[in-house]
Amino acid sequence: MKREAHNLIPWPRLAVLALCTACSGPAAAQSDIAHLSLEQLVQMEITTASRYAQTFLEAPAVVSVVTAEDIRAFGYRTLADVLGSMRGLYISYDRAYHFLGNRGFATPGDYNTRVLLLVNGVRFNDNLYDQATIGTEFPIDLDLVERVEFVPGPGSAVYGANAFFGVINVITRTGHQLSGPQVSVEAGSHGSARARFSLGTVDSLGTDWLIAATRSTTRGADQYFSAFDSPDTHHGVAQRLDFDRSTQFFARMQREGLTLTLAHGERNKGIPTASFSQVFNDPRSRFIDTTTRVAAEYTAQLQPSLTFTGRLHAGQYRYVGDYVYDYPPLTLNRDVGTGRWWGTEWQWVSTAVAQHKLSWGVDYRRDTSIRQTNDDVAPVAAQYLNASSQGDAVAIYVQDEFALTPTLTLHTGLRWGKQTGSAGSVNPRLGLVYWWNPSTALKLLHGTAYRPPNAYERDYRVDLPGGVVEAHRLRSEKVRTTELAIEHSPTGATRMLLTVFRSQVTGLISLADAGESDRFTFNNARGVSVLGVETEIEQRLSGDARIRAAYGWQKARDMVRDATLTNAPAHLLKVQWSDSLRAPAGWDWASARYGIEAVGIGPRRTVRNAQLPGHVVTNLTVSTRIGQTDVSLGIYNVFDKRHADPASFDTREDSIRQNGRTYRVKLAYAF
Repeated sequence: MKREAHNLIPWPRLAVLALCTACSGPAAAQSDIAHLSLEQLVQMEITTASRYAQTFLEAPAVVSVVTAEDIRAFGYRTLADVLGSMRGLYISYDRAYHFLGNRGFATPGDYNTRVLLLVNGVRFNDNLYDQATIGTEFPIDLDLVERVEFVPGPGSAVYGANAFFGVINVITRTGHQLSGPQVSVEAGSHGSARARFSLGTVDSLGTDWLIAATRSTTRGADQYFSAFDSPDTHHGVAQRLDFDRSTQFFARMQREGLTLTLAHGERNKGIPTASFSQVFNDPRSRFIDTTTRVAAEYTAQLQPSLTFTGRLHAGQYRYVGDYVYDYPPLTLNRDVGTGRWWGTEWQWVSTAVAQHKLSWGVDYRRDTSIRQTNDDVAPVAAQYLNASSQGDAVAIYVQDEFALTPTLTLHTGLRWGKQTGSAGSVNPRLGLVYWWNPSTALKLLHGTAYRPPNAYERDYRVDLPGGVVEAHRLRSEKVRTTELAIEHSPTGATRMLLTVFRSQVTGLISLADAGESDRFTFNNARGVSVLGVETEIEQRLSGDARIRAAYGWQKARDMVRDATLTNAPAHLLKVQWSDSLRAPAGWDWASARYGIEAVGIGPRRTVRNAQLPGHVVTNLTVSTRIGQTDVSLGIYNVFDKRHADPASFDTREDSIRQNGRTYRVKLAYAF
């Protein structure tokens, strides 16, 4: 909102400025995003597209946002649930991790390395696998999330590596928004339970504090796998191996321009699939994920037309995999990966030059330690891998938002980055945003992105059953995307979007069969082309009723083999409906709200070239307030639809069956 100093304000912004002026008082600043109208949501500022505040229509991207109210209304339990509700995204689950598919692209064996995960603008991907954790291993409770922004398309011109197919930004709530101590408990199917305690307050000095701790457990149901259906392997039934236990701790302090955050998470997950050629149905098979992240951010208005933001962050991620093999003898093998790093980001945003909004900055990360080991620990000790490395990642970037005319804005960006072990990369971004009228914006977008091989792909070499063997020297993979979009908000109650895109990927790094028994390898011999169309409409009706529908069609092809990609549905459909229910006369409880969501995923091909049928899963959530207690009931997969997700090469089963109908009851009490 700095262009008022330019003496050239595009006329659609006049309505935005008027709205911001009306909302600039203390009460508006403290208002919860859940109470915004659709018109206000359209004009709401997002920060992920360009690393500074813009509205939906201004941003050089077609951004999706899920708010705290959406999370409550539709009963989302994990970040994966949130992302799976967004246009163009879909989730696969292999009973260990949740994997994000984006516009028809979800390579088996990829731990979400092609999407950049941010929390409050700070990079959250680790330095070992480059993974974006979105399941129960994500260390922040969704009750603490104010909104989630997703920017599709290549973002390396702004964020560097891993911003390949998109950028996720999780923005957390403040202590003022939670306002006091809260206790939340929930229980559900398969022995699931969760408890959270949080405290939010603002002290006498104006410092905002938020502290929260969450403990979750799931016993899990017994799982059947047809690939192991024999008397020697318990007829394919894995007993008590789908358990999931996690602990989350989050703290945030904010005062004036300074923000400090701490996030810590631990997860212990049983593995029923006997992945990586393990012995089936052994109770020792499990994955353990532990992560700690700290960050400090300082923002200052150096001059009326110049803003500075500086960040310092550090983190540690540790993975432990206990695998059971029958070499013979029956052996417990332990796979350990540990990554430690720290980094800093400096950014300046200037409106000193008329018609221009310039931003530039420097990003640096020091990988202080990356270590991978693989050992037999019982009954006889033996070592198969001991790889250690260090490194640096450095980048400089510049962006310009140039108001060519009152109705036409040119967005340009250029970033150079280099990471130890990989060649430097230069990535541009171009975007034209044309305001057809005050409620309609046309966007022509083009950009590139890159992803260098991570430490796991580069250094992990274990010549054992289920292991990864030596591959050819890996190169960085690259993507080039062009997109044309139209966004239209004819009234304060309607928002519509139509976008067409084309992406071309070269040097794709993927996990493949090494041609040996139970061995795998990484290579980047493949090229991929993706062509797609997405449309979305959101309508606010009278009262509290709201409907949103999104449809995506995409054609993702392996250009070398001229075949459809694995786990690449041609069709994605999302429909949401929410409304309020009034309490009958004489009933002592407030009005309730219900949310119905249907998520449809088209047929998908598995790694063994089988075809999984498409499916639609419907979820229902009803929430209300009784006295001082918020009550929520969620029914997931209401119609008990049988469906499965494609498995990766590391699993004997070609597809992994997903849960049928499940339930959750949640109570939250604010003191």
